[in-house]
Amino acid sequence: MIRVTRLAILATVLSASVLSPAIAGQQKAIQVVVDGDVVNFANEKPQFVGGRTLVPMRPIFEALGAEVDYDLVHKRIFARKDNLEIELTIGELIAKKNGAEITMDVAPLLRKGSTLVPLRFVAESLEADVNFDKAKNIITISTEQGPTPTEPDKNDGGMGDGNLR
Repeated sequence: MIRVTRLAILATVLSASVLSPAIAGQQKAIQVVVDGDVVNFANEKPQFVGGRTLVPMRPIFEALGAEVDYDLVHKRIFARKDNLEIELTIGELIAKKNGAEITMDVAPLLRKGSTLVPLRFVAESLEADVNFDKAKNIITISTEQGPTPTEPDKNDGGMGDGNLR
């Protein structure tokens, strides 16, 4: 009887140790890196909602170099960077970029006193590049605009050869 109990305990411990990495991987926090710097989300953390990543509004806008304002009465978020303006409304899928309406996949929302916005929409609206490493749960954003070719190569049909001139 004692031997059976010991075997049951051993089997439970072994199965838990095998499953722990898989479970831990599913619960690993989402990390957001903008131009090489990790974004600190002090209160509410980034989270997956409806298959999209939502992040607290103010830290992401500031990391992207945008000014942000929030209209408490109408629950609207306004962000400005250079010649770009975006407007989002809590609970609504329609956003505006420089006045043009754009439909998002997921709406901004309020959670535990924080305003969460769709990360990819916000970053791309501010002309940043977004990459997601699913294995590591890291989202990398680049706001830096590289140089663009001034004239296409005459021998490649205007497609360029990957070299910037």
